[in-house]
Amino acid sequence: MPLLLLSALKYALIALIWLFFLFAMRAVWRETRRQARTTVATNLVTVPLNEPAPRVSAVGTHPAKSAGKVLALEGPYTGKTFTFETPALIGRDAGCSIVLAEDTFVSQRHAEIYLERRHVIVMDLGSRNGTFVNGDPVQAPMRVTKGDVIQLGKTALKVVAK
Repeated sequence: MPLLLLSALKYALIALIWLFFLFAMRAVWRETRRQARTTVATNLVTVPLNEPAPRVSAVGTHPAKSAGKVLALEGPYTGKTFTFETPALIGRDAGCSIVLAEDTFVSQRHAEIYLERRHVIVMDLGSRNGTFVNGDPVQAPMRVTKGDVIQLGKTALKVVAK
């Protein structure tokens, strides 16, 4: 009987080691796939150390203007296309350029999209639930390009044109 018990424990230990190995490989696979989807080097925007990034900016503080278009992929506005002119505010407030009033997880003034040196930049305005670009949190102004997905609350907006 003890020999049978020892054999069972040995096989259970081998199974646990394989299970650990498979979970570790899955984590590595997910991390490499996430990095392949986002181009980290092109999405980062440098902010000089002596100039802190503004937490909240007002529309109109960015002089360059450009028209843009986003398509809602998820959330209450699925399938709707929003056309805007930068700088544009995104939020539930009626004064925003892109109003997401039906998404209660979006702040009144959630994020801002503006043009800087021919690049479209998205910046979180201190929202409670955060803003994400291709699954990565926006902690500083981040460059977005055509095809990127901006997640605000339950709403996912795909950049169609800049």
